[in-house]
Amino acid sequence: MASFCKVSVMAFFLLASGPFLSSPALAFEANEQEFSLASEPSSSSEQDIIPPALRHYLFQCLQKLGEECRPLFFARIFIGEKNEIPTSCCQNLVQMGDKCHTAITNAVISRPEFSGNATLFRTRSDETWTTCSRLVETISPGPSA
Repeated sequence: MASFCKVSVMAFFLLASGPFLSSPALAFEANEQEFSLASEPSSSSEQDIIPPALRHYLFQCLQKLGEECRPLFFARIFIGEKNEIPTSCCQNLVQMGDKCHTAITNAVISRPEFSGNATLFRTRSDETWTTCSRLVETISPGPSA
């Protein structure tokens, strides 16, 4: 339980901090027309090199994922815990979309403390996406033809 609390705190601060989102290795093409910049988080750091639209996009993605779900996905993908992801969190992930999921994963991998295992983390990320997609598909199948 103490380990889970450490992971939760670490994931929250890592994913919600401005400095985290200022990594130069983060690669994502954001279309400014897809979202409003009105509530974009601001940063006064001179080191902040993530374009404001991308930073805003990542914050939106994290909000869609949900506060209670973020640490579960973080632990599964980046720590390798075999935790069970609740159906509601899988629904949040799928509704958030693969584009957001990939952007968040790339943002974490861009950090020096995670970049050494990028291939492993991308594999876990893909496996997590596939598992959640299949689960959501079984409980809410698409329209019948």
